[in-house]
Amino acid sequence: MALPGLVIAFGMIGDTLLYAVLPLYHEQFGLSLVMVGVLLSLNRWIRLFANSGVAAIGERVGPHTLMVAAAIGSAVSTTLYGLGESPAVQIAARILWGISFASLNLATLAYAVSDRANAGKRVGTSRAAIGMVQAMSLVGGAWIVLQVGPRSVFLIYGGLTLVALAAALLLPRLPPEPVTRKRFRLPVPHRLEVWGFVMGFSGDGVFLLTLAFLLKDSITSVAAVMATAMLLALRWLVEITTGPLGGWIGDRFGARRIAIVNGALLVGGFVLIAAGRDVAGALLVVMSRGMFNTLIPVLVIERGHGGVLSSQASYSTWRDFGAAVGPLSAPWLFLNVAQGPLYGALAAALGLAAYFCLVRR
Repeated sequence: MALPGLVIAFGMIGDTLLYAVLPLYHEQFGLSLVMVGVLLSLNRWIRLFANSGVAAIGERVGPHTLMVAAAIGSAVSTTLYGLGESPAVQIAARILWGISFASLNLATLAYAVSDRANAGKRVGTSRAAIGMVQAMSLVGGAWIVLQVGPRSVFLIYGGLTLVALAAALLLPRLPPEPVTRKRFRLPVPHRLEVWGFVMGFSGDGVFLLTLAFLLKDSITSVAAVMATAMLLALRWLVEITTGPLGGWIGDRFGARRIAIVNGALLVGGFVLIAAGRDVAGALLVVMSRGMFNTLIPVLVIERGHGGVLSSQASYSTWRDFGAAVGPLSAPWLFLNVAQGPLYGALAAALGLAAYFCLVRR
């Protein structure tokens, strides 16, 4: 599982760093803050449709082919972030990344659950491999930004992303899943999808887009881009240390119980930010979001709706929907709503969603 983990890890380094760099340096990319929100949400909008489409393709061609194609797309999109001198090029790069990530995400899950009895442990192992690369690339990328500038770092990372292609070519081939002859349609949301939407809107959308500005006002000892990168890197360090353990516990005691506790911690982080405790709240949000990335695939498998790829695609589609709406709303919300009411409302929405989607049976 370390090998597919490395494919998605190196494929993600450009997108991960973009969240730390683009809000702070948008003028050097020739973009307005509103356009930053559009770009950071665009790949999620693409994934709304790509998740189900990629799942259908993956059932026919197999996870190995998906991995190779996605690794190529990841390298191209990361390079375009640094080369693009117009919003049109950046839009094209985000569209390509949205399709590539949908392929990486679903194919990695297919490798993880090829042994369903140990799915949690295998997902945790994969997330640990991803976390090591992401943590190093965030901090290293922020340092490179301070040395050579925010655009040049993506040219360097575009070349580094080719490691994902090399790892993808070494992966074993898995047999394709049985093909179901169903017409394409967007998945109907169930309780887990509703939780994914709310978490995507608040945690992957509004929180990530405003994080750099929260830390810019709260931490002055280091550059804002470095502080943001270090905090985002902490999320991945959480997955390295708790991912395998959380997956092992989920296999034996059920991921739902852990998800309820973790959901309470996530709500608590938003409450702290609403109360003006920006750093403490952001730390709690980042750590609990990292744990959910290990728990969610196990929850998807436990509910047993349809095939593995199609079930995961259903959840991913609705989380991506929330994460697509969040960045579009965040610039207006951040500029027009005070921090306390904004994050208080997000905490209340998360609390209600956690109760109805995770606590109630």
